[in-house]
Amino acid sequence: MADYHFTKQLENNLEALPLLVEEIELFAQKAEWPNTVAMQINLVIEELFVNTINYGYSNSRIGTITIFIQSDSKKIIIEIRDDGDAFNPLNNKLPDTSLEIEDRPIGGLGIFLVKTYMDTFEYSYIDGQNVVSLSKGL
Repeated sequence: MADYHFTKQLENNLEALPLLVEEIELFAQKAEWPNTVAMQINLVIEELFVNTINYGYSNSRIGTITIFIQSDSKKIIIEIRDDGDAFNPLNNKLPDTSLEIEDRPIGGLGIFLVKTYMDTFEYSYIDGQNVVSLSKGL
């Protein structure tokens, strides 16, 4: 199986999300990901994209989010870069999933899903950019 590459640069605007989701679905088909994996990857990218917009850009300033995906028959590698405020999503406290749903505070489930679906999840701040690196074996 060949290597497949996807790169998309977007303005930090939630209106870009439906097109991004559609383009990732098409890429997943081309790269021959199993349907479950495609759904998980799309959810992960959607969660991180929305979080970046909601928490990374103070004063609603305009910025850029870039998504890179590389895939072969064994592994998917994702990198998401943005020029928002420095924010490490790994520092967020994970929710206590042993609590009843009505007893849980709001928030945190998205990052929990990212950590659950992905094999690796790393954060760095390089040259004024947040860089989230993810991988998943196939």
